[in-house]
Amino acid sequence: MARRLFSTQLMIALTIMASLALAQGVLAGWNANRAEAQVMRGRVAGDLQSGFWELSATKQRLRAWSLRALIGADHAPGDGEMLRQRMAGIVDRLQVLSAEAERLDRQAGVVSTEGPARDETLALLEASVVALRDPIAEINRRGPTRDARTAWAAIESVFDRGAGRDLRELLNQRIETEAQILKQARAAADRSLERVALMTTATAVLLGLTALVLALYFARALRRPLAEMSAVAKAFEQGQLTHRMPTDGYKEFARFGDSINRMAAELLARREQEAGIRAELEVQVAARTRELEAALGELRQAETRRRQLLGDISHELRTPMTAIRGEAEVALRGATKAAGDYREALSRIGQAARQMGTLIEDLLMMARSDAEVLYLDLADLDANAPLEEALAGASSMARQRELTLKVEADPAPAPVRADGQRLQQIMVLLLDNALRYSRAGGEVTVSAGPDPEADGTWRLRIVDHGVGIPPEDLPRVFERGFRAANARAHRPDGTGLGLSIARALAERQGGGITLESAADTGTAATLRLPLIQAAG
Repeated sequence: MARRLFSTQLMIALTIMASLALAQGVLAGWNANRAEAQVMRGRVAGDLQSGFWELSATKQRLRAWSLRALIGADHAPGDGEMLRQRMAGIVDRLQVLSAEAERLDRQAGVVSTEGPARDETLALLEASVVALRDPIAEINRRGPTRDARTAWAAIESVFDRGAGRDLRELLNQRIETEAQILKQARAAADRSLERVALMTTATAVLLGLTALVLALYFARALRRPLAEMSAVAKAFEQGQLTHRMPTDGYKEFARFGDSINRMAAELLARREQEAGIRAELEVQVAARTRELEAALGELRQAETRRRQLLGDISHELRTPMTAIRGEAEVALRGATKAAGDYREALSRIGQAARQMGTLIEDLLMMARSDAEVLYLDLADLDANAPLEEALAGASSMARQRELTLKVEADPAPAPVRADGQRLQQIMVLLLDNALRYSRAGGEVTVSAGPDPEADGTWRLRIVDHGVGIPPEDLPRVFERGFRAANARAHRPDGTGLGLSIARALAERQGGGITLESAADTGTAATLRLPLIQAAG
């Protein structure tokens, strides 16, 4: 039975480590802030001491300048006021530093009496610097004097006395006091830094020991579960799916063991199922092999039909060539003949040439379709225009074969996106088939206009009452080279390429061709093309 949660113990350990690390960070930060405050206070004290030294030195220079001016020694008249202004600037800077020192003392919780005394000294020095303006101006105005001692005694009180106090003594006291404050601040900063280092070392040692103890504890706790998992993994690797993992100990590992055991049982069931599937797959492979063999037989039949097609085309090409050569030889043989005889011979030669040209065009079209490089020059046009051209040629053929061609075309424009020449070729092929396979005295009906069964589509429907197509041959009439038996009996000179070429051209232009037929009842061929408005 599961006894306790391993994750709970791990969470407690991590919480202890995090608490120790947080405490270390807080204490180190607090000590660091105190050390920083002490360092800043020492820096301000040092700046104050340096300022008072600089103020004393500048004051001595101004005193020396005054003496040289009074006794007529070499001096620059503007140096006096310049030195006085420098003293004023030093006093201003010292006042700012004094305010900063008081702020730092308050922030650190230190109650000091040096701030008011320093401010009082700076106020006296500031008043003394202001009071020196007029005496310096008087020295520059009057110039050297015979009684320099008397003149110096008049302004000495301004240099060294202020509010009844000795400014030199006050200045020296402030320098000594700031030196002591600087020494104290540095000592406090050193002590704070030592505390930071000591506390950091102590907490680091404590964290290290705690981490070591926890690592040893958890390593001992994890040894057995990890060994069991390793044994299960090796057993599964060797295919021993009947091996099971113990489910006692920590709850997490018990649940993991249950999951592993269920997975092993599932894999065992899957293995048995896979064996059954493999047997079934072998049966399917055998069936598929038979299907492929049947497909191979069909391919061989297709190859046979292709060879038969080439033989038919060769025969068809030889027939017009023989007719042309025979007519030419008859026309050229013997004495000169009448013009009518030559015209008849040339007419028969032209008819044979046209027949041969049609065969050659069919062969080229078949080759292009096979290579899928059939070029189309698509443009917006009225489908009625190529239909009129196709009907013009079909009318003369219908008269020659004693057939009635009935046309019912909607005169409204039928804008389509197509190749006009290719579209006319499709229409000529469909009309030629309808006329070729109609019996003498029969009728071929042509209707054209919007498709009543599909919006946005133009439809050309050609219906004949000829030999028709048997139901078993109807699915194959679009195969290249295929001709139904009744079609061969009616017209032995065909190639079986017309419908295949027509459908390929129609599909390349976004349309399609369908056939409806039955033996001895005729055929209905339908060409559909999308109208431009519907396509847009």
